[in-house]
Amino acid sequence: MRVGAFEEAAAAYAAALQGALPPEAAGEAWVGWGRALLAAEQPAEAARVLAQAPMEELPPEWARGVWTLRGDAQRAAGDPAGAAEAYRHALALGSPLTAELRMRRALALQEAGRLEAAAAELRAALPAARNPSQEAAIRERLAETLEALQAYPAALEQYEAILAFARNRAYRAYIEWRAAQVLLAAGQTAEGYARLQQLIREAPDTLAAYNALVRLVEAGIPVPDDLRGRIDAAAGQCLPAVQAFERWIAAHPDHGDIHYEAARCYRDLGNLKAAHAHLDALIRDHPEASRWAEGWLEKGRLWLRSGAVEAAVALWRQFLARFPTHPFTPRLLYEAARLLERNGAEEAAEEFYRLLAERFPADPRAPEARHRQGVLAYGRGDLDAAAAAWEALRSQHPEAPEALAARFWLGKVALARGDRVRAEAEWQAVVAQASGRFLGERARMLLQGEDLTDLPETLDLLDPEAGRAEAEEWLRARLGITGTHPLSPSALWEDPLWQAGAEAWRVGWVEEARGLWTVLRQRVEGDPLALYALALAFREQGADALAVQAAARLLARLRVDPREAPPFLARLAYPVPYLDQVLEEARRHRLPPLLLYAVMRQESLFDPHAVSSARARGLMQIIPPTAREIAEALGQPYQESWLHRPAVSIAFGAYYLARQRDRFGGNLWVALAAYNGGPGNAARWWATARGDPDLFYERITLEETRRYLERVVEHLAVYRTLYAGRAE
Repeated sequence: MRVGAFEEAAAAYAAALQGALPPEAAGEAWVGWGRALLAAEQPAEAARVLAQAPMEELPPEWARGVWTLRGDAQRAAGDPAGAAEAYRHALALGSPLTAELRMRRALALQEAGRLEAAAAELRAALPAARNPSQEAAIRERLAETLEALQAYPAALEQYEAILAFARNRAYRAYIEWRAAQVLLAAGQTAEGYARLQQLIREAPDTLAAYNALVRLVEAGIPVPDDLRGRIDAAAGQCLPAVQAFERWIAAHPDHGDIHYEAARCYRDLGNLKAAHAHLDALIRDHPEASRWAEGWLEKGRLWLRSGAVEAAVALWRQFLARFPTHPFTPRLLYEAARLLERNGAEEAAEEFYRLLAERFPADPRAPEARHRQGVLAYGRGDLDAAAAAWEALRSQHPEAPEALAARFWLGKVALARGDRVRAEAEWQAVVAQASGRFLGERARMLLQGEDLTDLPETLDLLDPEAGRAEAEEWLRARLGITGTHPLSPSALWEDPLWQAGAEAWRVGWVEEARGLWTVLRQRVEGDPLALYALALAFREQGADALAVQAAARLLARLRVDPREAPPFLARLAYPVPYLDQVLEEARRHRLPPLLLYAVMRQESLFDPHAVSSARARGLMQIIPPTAREIAEALGQPYQESWLHRPAVSIAFGAYYLARQRDRFGGNLWVALAAYNGGPGNAARWWATARGDPDLFYERITLEETRRYLERVVEHLAVYRTLYAGRAE
């Protein structure tokens, strides 16, 4: 089950049940069989199998599990009435998942067409809600059910109840939208439209506001064109937005800021001529407008978009000459420099960074500007200018984070000048200040002549329990615990959150278990002993991501570097799960296994169920289109859901990382950036790096990819300390 071999697991559980098992083992086998079949996407077979379970012979917790899984299976197989009955049995056996089971039962009843019964079930779930978020979900589902029953006053009551405690602005706007729909459906049109009008005034940048606008326009209710345009623009509807903006401009003399909004919409529509015209009008005619200075920046951005770099630079220099002390000037210098750097106009970018640092040294962006000035000078081979910039940064902003980067790069300047002694002195200072962090690790690698390709091909693998006694003695001493005080607080396992999470985990409700256990971990955040106990318990359950989080919070709470903590504790935060699969794929693709673990920890925190906002899935966070390409290249069958199978994700991720390495001539720095930011971007960054991995890092323009590379290198430092060595 753990590696995603669900079909084999189902067969193993079936075989185990052919023999005589004690009740506890039999219950575990029945639940395991049902989970495996559901995970293998065979709900009808799961429902058939679970119907054969001898419920009266199983312990209550396992009988509840069988009924719960039977409900899931029947619902997925198209039998909602049977699912509702199965969930009823699970509830009758005293499940700690009362609210969650009632919500699932309500959904099944809805699908079976029994809306009144579903509403009753949801009302019964409300007292069991654990937190405002769950209460809102129950009330929202109840309101929708009541709407379907045309019980409009009762539905509106639920939405009002949510608004009484909901705080998220976008969610509140959505609930306001739903409440207005109820009023309109009930024939209370004046109240409904008034509510929609209030919504668009208070939250014009939300999707709910756009839906409200459409409804108001369809009803012939006038909406001011400036507001209408902003709502359309926020929803990405640029064509109606510019039409509304044009009407507003024609009718109202005080329309300066609307020129700016219209220009941005025309830009997004690809009509740069119209965008320029609006910005020209803003700059020429409306110096009083709040977006007037931004108009200069935006117009330069338009020039860059059409490849007219010189025009953009000339425009921005004109602003600087005419308005050297304008409050917007530091921002213009900074953002213009970044835009110019990303568009390859490095000489002008360096000039703008220098002007910001010299004219506005107190500006919070000045240290970064000095650093970028140094990077650009170094990139074009001007060591003197680079050193001057970094020396100025170090002397003027000694406490800024960029001062450490300046010291690192001054070491590289010294090395380029042939002064190895000075270089090593600078890097040793960086290691002392930033040990374990990205810059400190890079300085250490330079001092020792190492690269990512020098990682060991084998691991020093210890018994997972090795060093536990020593770690617990260290914990006792660190926390001042004397005597035989237990390190596992018994009250923790009696907590309803732990028990409900354990029940959810037992039946494969991973999202619910994760949510419940995360709340529990957050609740005991200030208790190191509870965090330690949870880390061990999560590890035992196979909840790797939760174990890592608890252990990492423990180390942070104790203010100890993982590399200096007792190894047993550090291994809880930096584990090596799925060892056989990782070692096999590392050998197959000639990748260091430690690198795969560092990548996996950063990508998913070892959560096989992880899904990113970009739809990347699984342990190695592969997006479905890339996964299809990998499957074709490997000649393997593929289904998108298989990306959550650890063995599949590890195989696909290792293949893809190795492919990027080979694409870039064995360079793992570029390969990692390509894995996260795409090979096209990585190739562009590498092309301007002069073969220097540190300059490559500085060339990365995607903040996410820069942070990704930093975190992977930092994880590697810990993994190297814990596991580098000979194989057992």
